[in-house]
Amino acid sequence: MSKPRTSSSVKSRAVSKSEANQSDKNVTANESESAVAVGEQAAQPTVTIDSKEYTLESLGQQGREQLQNLRVTDQELQRLQDQLAITQTARNTYARILAEVTQSVTPVK
Repeated sequence: MSKPRTSSSVKSRAVSKSEANQSDKNVTANESESAVAVGEQAAQPTVTIDSKEYTLESLGQQGREQLQNLRVTDQELQRLQDQLAITQTARNTYARILAEVTQSVTPVK
């Protein structure tokens, strides 16, 4: 998952971009990180789903659980993509070394 970007008083984090067969869903969570002065209303954490903003509270327990599931799934997808990139790099290196080795060997056919 990407690192959070911080603006003056709200932290935004991209949470989900489904690359599966379903339509892409863009979900962004905003969490308040500044202290609230006396008399000011605290900004409630929000999430943006399909370009519509909701408070986390309004999603209810099930909605918050699904949001957490999306976050965990996105982290796992990123981990697997990173692992795939490492594995592909290793394979390319092995293939390059094998090609170098075969230059000094006479082929059978």
